[in-house]
Amino acid sequence: MSLLDRIFIGKVIKDFGILEEKSLIIGKIKKSMLLAERRGKLRIAFKWSGYAPFGASVTYFDLKAESIPKLRQFLTEAEELANQRAKIINQSQSVH
Repeated sequence: MSLLDRIFIGKVIKDFGILEEKSLIIGKIKKSMLLAERRGKLRIAFKWSGYAPFGASVTYFDLKAESIPKLRQFLTEAEELANQRAKIINQSQSVH
C-alpha cells in the first residue's frame, strides 16, 4: 500500500493483490483491487499502475460498497458468457 493509495482512495483496509500483470518491452502494467475507507464509507477501488524507464502512471476508480452485489452479478454473467463462448469454440474446433 503506497502513499498514493492513501491520498487518492483513503485508508486501505485490504489489498486483494494483482488481478492482472503484463510485461511490455520496456515496462510493466499491473491491475489490482483494494477495499478502502474514505470519509467513513467503504469503497471498492481498482488500481491500474504502469511504469517504464522514463515515466510511470497510476489510475484509480472506485465504487461504493453498496455496488458489490451488482458487481458480483455482472461478473457472474460475464463468466457464464465466456464459458458459453469457450464451449462453442471448442465444439467448432473438434468438428474441423
